[in-house]
Amino acid sequence: MADGVEELSGGDAVPEDADGVVLCKGQQDVGLPLSPNSFRQILRVKTTVPKGRSASLGDVFLRVYGENSTLPKSYRLRDAKGMLSDAALDRAKPTVVYAHGYVELSSDESVMAVVRAYQGRGDFNIVVVDWANLGFGNYLAVALDLKPIGIETGKALSMLLKEGLSPKGLHLVGHSMGAHLLGFTARSLADRGHPVPRLTGLDPAYPGFYPAILASPMSVHDADFVDVIHTDGGGYGAPSRAGHADFWPNEGRAKQPGCISATIPLTYEDFCSHWRSWAFWAESVAGGQFLSRRCEDYDTFLRGQCGEEPSALMGIDASSNLRGNFYLRTAARAPFALGERGAE
Repeated sequence: MADGVEELSGGDAVPEDADGVVLCKGQQDVGLPLSPNSFRQILRVKTTVPKGRSASLGDVFLRVYGENSTLPKSYRLRDAKGMLSDAALDRAKPTVVYAHGYVELSSDESVMAVVRAYQGRGDFNIVVVDWANLGFGNYLAVALDLKPIGIETGKALSMLLKEGLSPKGLHLVGHSMGAHLLGFTARSLADRGHPVPRLTGLDPAYPGFYPAILASPMSVHDADFVDVIHTDGGGYGAPSRAGHADFWPNEGRAKQPGCISATIPLTYEDFCSHWRSWAFWAESVAGGQFLSRRCEDYDTFLRGQCGEEPSALMGIDASSNLRGNFYLRTAARAPFALGERGAE
C-alpha cells in the first residue's frame, strides 16, 4: 500500500448477500487509528540529520533515474555538470525535477511512486532533488533553509541548461515544502536568464507560508504556468489559491475519501489527505484522467451549477491556458481518477 493511502475496508472482504450482490458497508470498523508506521514522521522530526548525511548545502543531491533503473545516479549540486555525460539524461527530452517534502527521504513512496510513473511513460528525464539532509528536525529551521537550497539548485540547473539541456520542457514539481523550495529554484533560474515554463505544487506546505512568516511561498510569478493540487487545504497544505490554476479534489481538504476520519495529529495516518496530492499526480502521469470543472466553490460544483463550464484535466496534462479554481471528485482508493464522472 502506498504511503498515506488507506483502504476503506481495512483489507476485509466486501460483504455480499445470498445472491452474491455486494452490500454497502456503512462505515469502517471501530479501531485505533494506528499502524506500525504511525509515528515514523514524528521520529523523523526528532532526528536532526538522516543517518549517513551531513547538514550542509554540499550534501544536497540531484538524483537521475533512467527508464529502467531502480537506483539513481547521484550528483552533488556542485558536481551537477557530470549529469550531462550520464546515459540516463537525454538532452532532447523534457526534464521533470521533483522535490520531496519535509522529513521525507528520496526512497520514500512519496517519491518513488512519482518516479515509477514517469519511468512508465519514458518521455521525460527524471531528476529528484534530494534535500533530506536539510529537511529533518525543527520545522522552522528547515523552512528558513529553503531559500539557499533553492538558489543553489537553480544554479546547478542553470548550468545544465546552458550546456544544452532543453529549457522548453523543464517542469518543476514539488510536494509540500518541496513546492516552496522549487519556487526559490524557479526564481534563481529566472535571475540567470532561464524562466521556468511550468511549476506544479502538490499541496504546498501551509504553516509559516500563508502568510509568509518563515519564507516566501511558491506563487504565480515563479513560472509561465503554475498549477496546484490541494488535498489538505488549511491543514498541512495551502488554504487558498496559489497558482494560475488551482485544483480542489473533494473540496481540497481533509479528510479525503478513503482516509481515516479520526487520527492522531502528526501520525502517518494523519498525513493521508496531504499525501493524496502526490498519489493523484503519479496516477495522472501514468494515464489517469482527472477531469474537473471551474466553479465558484465546491458546494456550487456539487449542485451541478457549473455544468456549462468545459471539463479540464488535473495533473500532468493540465492545459497551460487554465485560470481559476477547479473542482472534482475522486474515488476513495486507487485508481482514484473517475474520468468524466469526477467532473459531474
